[in-house]
Amino acid sequence: MSDLIQRFTFADLPVRGEIISLEHSFHTICDQHQYSHTLRHLLGEALAATALMADIIKIEGKVSLQLQSPSQVKLLVTECNNNGHIRGVMHPLDPDVTHYNFKGWTEGGTLAITIEPEQGHRYQGIVSLEKDSFSECLEDYFTSSEQLPTYLKLYVGKERITGIFLQAMPDSDNQGQDNKTAFEHVTTLAETITDEEALTISHHDLLFRLYHQDKVTLYDEKSIKFQCSCSRERNERALLTIEPQELIQLAEEHNGQIELVCDFCSKKEVFTQQQLAELITTNQGTGAIN
Repeated sequence: MSDLIQRFTFADLPVRGEIISLEHSFHTICDQHQYSHTLRHLLGEALAATALMADIIKIEGKVSLQLQSPSQVKLLVTECNNNGHIRGVMHPLDPDVTHYNFKGWTEGGTLAITIEPEQGHRYQGIVSLEKDSFSECLEDYFTSSEQLPTYLKLYVGKERITGIFLQAMPDSDNQGQDNKTAFEHVTTLAETITDEEALTISHHDLLFRLYHQDKVTLYDEKSIKFQCSCSRERNERALLTIEPQELIQLAEEHNGQIELVCDFCSKKEVFTQQQLAELITTNQGTGAIN
C-alpha cells in the first residue's frame, strides 16, 4: 500500500463509495515543515478529505480546502487536482501543542471548500464548524449541499491515513425508504472497523472484511502523489504585480536580490536586481530601471 484512491459500488445497494490511503505524500508534506505528530493529525485529515473530494467531484481542475481560525489553526490549506497531485501547509499558533482538539483548535474559525475548474466558474462553499470532528463537519456539508446522506470516516496513524466515504444514491421510483435502509446498513458495518484495521490492511481486504456478504466492485486504483504547483514563472507573475520602482528598491534593500520561498514546499527562488530589471523590460516594454 502507498498513496491510492479507489471507487467502489454495491451491485444490489444504492450506495457509492471511495476509499483512500496516503503514506508517502503525507510524510513528504509533513517532513518539509517538521510538523509534530499532533499537528500531523489535522493536516492528514485535511489532505485525505481534499483528495477524496477531488476524485468525487471529478472536474478538470483542482479542489482546495482552507481553514482559518483565531484559535490554534491560523491557517491550513490543502489542494488536490484531477491528476492526483496533492499539497498542503499549516500554520499553527502553538507548534508544540501536545493534544489534538478539533473543536478547540477551530473555535471561531471558517472552513471553505473551493472548486476551480480549468474551464468554467470558480465555486466556493462554506463548511460549518459546529461538529466535534473534521469528518463530521464535512459529512454535514455534503449532506446539505447535495441533499444526499453522506458518511465520512478518517483514520490517522503515524505512518498512514485512511479515509472511507459513503454516499446514498438519489432516490428513484419511490425507493426512498429502501435507499435509507441500504445506507444505514453499509454505514453501520463501516463503524465496526477498528483504527488498526483501517491503517494496516489493503483496500480490498478492508472492504471484504466489512462487506463480504454484499456484492462490492472495487475499481482500479488511482495514484496520489505530492507535487507542488509553484514555479519560477508564477513567481515572476507575482513580482510583476509590484510597481517597478518599488520592486527594484526592494531588491536594493536586500543585498541586491529578492528571495521568494514557497509556503507549501519551501523551494526558494532568487531574483537578482539585474534579473528583475530584465523581467520588467521584457513584460512592460520599458527601459531597464537603474
